[in-house]
Amino acid sequence: MSGVRLLVTSALLGGAFSPTLAQAETGPDTPTDSATSPNITVTGVRSVTRDKLAETIATAPQSIDVISHDLMEQQATSRLADALRNVPGITLNAGEGAARGDTVNLRGFSAFNDFFLDGIRDAAIYNRDSFNLDTIEVLEGPSAVVFGRGSTGGAINQVSKAPMLAPLWSGSVVGGTNSEIRGTADVNQPIGHDSAVRINVMGERSKVTDRDLVSNHRWGVAPSLGLGLSGADTLIVSYLHQEETDVPDVGIPFINGKPAQVPRNLDYGLASDRFRSVVNIGTGYYRHKFSSDLIFSDTLRYGDYTNFNRFNAPNFGYNDSPGAPTATTPLSTVRVGRDSPSSSDHRTNLTNQTDLTARFATGPLRHTLVFGTEFSREQDTSTRYVNPFGDPGETPATPLLNPDPYEVSPVEAARTRGVTTAYGSAAYLIDTIRIGDMIDVIGGIRYDRFAAHYRPSALIAGVSAGSLKPLDHVDHQWSPRASLVFKPSAHARIYASYGTSFDPSAEALSLSTRNVNLAPVTAKSYEFGAKFDWLDGKLLTTAAIFRTQINNAQITDPDHPTQIQLAGNQRVDGAEVGLTGRITAKWEITAGYTFLNGKTLYSTTPGATGSQLANTARNSANLWTEYEFDHGIELGVGGNYLDKRYGDYAEQATLPAYVIVNAMAAWTVNEHLLLRANVNNVFNKLAWVNSYYTSAEENHVIPAPGRTALFTAVVKFR
Repeated sequence: MSGVRLLVTSALLGGAFSPTLAQAETGPDTPTDSATSPNITVTGVRSVTRDKLAETIATAPQSIDVISHDLMEQQATSRLADALRNVPGITLNAGEGAARGDTVNLRGFSAFNDFFLDGIRDAAIYNRDSFNLDTIEVLEGPSAVVFGRGSTGGAINQVSKAPMLAPLWSGSVVGGTNSEIRGTADVNQPIGHDSAVRINVMGERSKVTDRDLVSNHRWGVAPSLGLGLSGADTLIVSYLHQEETDVPDVGIPFINGKPAQVPRNLDYGLASDRFRSVVNIGTGYYRHKFSSDLIFSDTLRYGDYTNFNRFNAPNFGYNDSPGAPTATTPLSTVRVGRDSPSSSDHRTNLTNQTDLTARFATGPLRHTLVFGTEFSREQDTSTRYVNPFGDPGETPATPLLNPDPYEVSPVEAARTRGVTTAYGSAAYLIDTIRIGDMIDVIGGIRYDRFAAHYRPSALIAGVSAGSLKPLDHVDHQWSPRASLVFKPSAHARIYASYGTSFDPSAEALSLSTRNVNLAPVTAKSYEFGAKFDWLDGKLLTTAAIFRTQINNAQITDPDHPTQIQLAGNQRVDGAEVGLTGRITAKWEITAGYTFLNGKTLYSTTPGATGSQLANTARNSANLWTEYEFDHGIELGVGGNYLDKRYGDYAEQATLPAYVIVNAMAAWTVNEHLLLRANVNNVFNKLAWVNSYYTSAEENHVIPAPGRTALFTAVVKFR
């Protein structure tokens, strides 16, 4: 009943609010980023590049990757994490405890809290589905002037589908060899000449090939209403609801610094493990267009997120354990313990953004000025449960070569609860100055105040009083940005850019006695690049070199091991190239390569100084190319390459390099029906895609799904 009340309450809130405007596909304000490809037109709710930077993808002075709805459809992508494999320089993480859901590294740095939905922070623990996404924008490099805290390696903005002035009735059904059955529907109906209503729905049941216990059950609905889509006054209201109940993948343990040499179908968790999440997001947007040169907008969003995470992960530190196995330990004698750091969270985010965009001239200089403010209240109520691991009553250890997933796990009582409330306020100004037709100068500054208050409580007797101390911390931070763009021709842009980022101690609403008195971790980034479009803007090529450096990373104080100090030094030097668009009218391509030389220059962690940053591959590449033949036949092929990387900062755990190849064939039967077949991991490669490593005892690594075929039927009426 409480879940029903939560759903009804959030629905009522959703009826009052909605995301920042996306121009209708058929309206006069529709943005067309033709330099990115005629098929990649950001028509969703809110493109950060368009609305905040006043630039197109092709002219913005930083590396930006856009994953289009068409590309996600071609690849039969249903998860944000899977779509992000189209961006080299991104690696996936496997979390532990509260760090579940989507968690990635971007350009060598964690982006766990750098997900945005239509320009507003989407800070929560859940696995994001793509059913209501129009495009995904990945802005690489520090972007605090736009996003505020976090964003050291970049930021990921999901652009939602929006009401439009053209009718659309579309549905799809997917069946797969992974026991998948998935259905979606997308219905858009104009109301009168200037308004529309749109609804997207999704339901799915699936398993993971070669991971026997892992399963996914989810559903979602996303209605939206747009009024005055092409007029001077626009109002859009929308609501997103998504639920999932999964048996999570806890992976396979490392042995002697490498994934254990066991069949990848073995499960070391329990069949009773669960990850549940419920997401409710209501957003409201009002825009007034004084003229084409002066636009005011205000966005108000309320998000309510709950999750429960009970799982048993492999760990060799169990009661009476002989310790972590070594290279000479016979695998037949190895037993694996079940570590259960279970948790539940309830998070609410209330955010208001106000923007004023003005275009004007001062003499020969033409300005696009964006001034904005942001106010937020975020609250996280986190409950931690008694972990029986290491106690006499723990879940019995299981044989490495024949794990039993049907052991009965002890009852876990709630141990502690912590409530963190954070208040954020910010103001920012970004000015794009055009000097003639060849030079753009872009400058920006942002001020953030971020105050966090932590209030813990014990739920059982015996909890140390020292861990229940209330904590408070306030940060004040200025974030500058500067760029210079030189345009030697209408098809070429050469740029140099400087940006910053900061990560406060309570970045993810987590304060402790170890970090409460620390200033933010700050980063600086320098990028030099070039963008060229070809074939009348149908094909875009990009190249960039960059450096991001942190000179005050959090490290353990060598003189006081229970404390943290800001003295670490990390640096990533990198380069990347990209190719996006159409080579011919029938041949489309998306490709990229990134080189990352990520190093820990100084740390007190033994073995970390001089080592490669954790979960950072020196070389990574992606490719997807699709060709349209006669008679409605399309063929596509592509894949991902990821170099060797380490699961930890001391290079104790190694994940080998891999190449995964995917393929697609589609037939457009007629204007209303399309049939598609996708085969992922065509060569059934054993690849390790996510990892978690704190020691030789506590770790796990998650394999990629085995060869999986998906069959899709799409019905569409316009």
